[in-house]
Amino acid sequence: MIPVKDPRFVLGEVVIDAIHQDVRIDAAAMTCLDLPSRNRARKEIKGGRLLLDGLQVETSRRVQPGQRLTLFAPPEPPPVYARDIEIVWADPHFAVVMKPPGLVVSGNRSMTLERALPYNLPPTEADDPLPWPRPVHRLDARTSGLVLVARSLRAQVELGRALQERRITKRYRALVSGRLEGRGVVDHPIDGRDARSRWVALGHTRSLHTGWMTAVDLWPETGRTHQLRIHCARLGHPILGDGRYGPDKILRSAGLFLTAVALELAHPITAEPLLITVDPPAKFATFPAREGKRWERFVAETGAEPNTR
Repeated sequence: MIPVKDPRFVLGEVVIDAIHQDVRIDAAAMTCLDLPSRNRARKEIKGGRLLLDGLQVETSRRVQPGQRLTLFAPPEPPPVYARDIEIVWADPHFAVVMKPPGLVVSGNRSMTLERALPYNLPPTEADDPLPWPRPVHRLDARTSGLVLVARSLRAQVELGRALQERRITKRYRALVSGRLEGRGVVDHPIDGRDARSRWVALGHTRSLHTGWMTAVDLWPETGRTHQLRIHCARLGHPILGDGRYGPDKILRSAGLFLTAVALELAHPITAEPLLITVDPPAKFATFPAREGKRWERFVAETGAEPNTR
């Protein structure tokens, strides 16, 4: 396929850093552009949709710091996925939507958030409309919450630049295992790349499963894959429901207790300051309440606190 060199079709763009010096382009693209595999990266290269400094190159090419990788989408709109998605905020240039847990944001699948967007957002009246609404960042499939969606070309470019320059603040709510006190910062690399997250403990609840659970607010200052999940585990307080980075005992069947609840940014066209927030899903209140009552009932019936270790 001849690449569509139109910024409306850019899925992602990144400048190679020193960590990826002399790395094969397929491996660098998988890491830097969040592609699912090296095989997928090679397909994009051969199809002319993944370019190095604007040029199609062989899949064995090794990249150097300062070079630019650009991933283009096919020019035709993807098939629409007929699923209702909550629109939290919208104007002709961009929207903020609530991604349900379990739904992948984008990719080569029939059921993604991106494919559901045309079903929920009518054609925009912007002067420079995108061919279809496009998410400009991702959440893990298991994480719910707010996602920015570009509807116009200028908004896509400006939002992408703001994310790259860390001018958009994201706040998450989580329930973590154990009793975490105060506030702090986790500054721990992920896959050899800098990663930094801030956190504040909000409140504590007794639990028969984990002894304590703590509600926390989290602000990722970088955007690495699974960053908040890894950093909470690094603190010794894995997120409830996270069987990958925490022990099996922490309630995987209840889902992952991590959700994006706030976005603070300047409007990509008018520069107006915006703070867009939602309440956490109901389970973030009902589950601790239920766990606290179970603890109290156990203590009342036995006269002793359970051993939760």
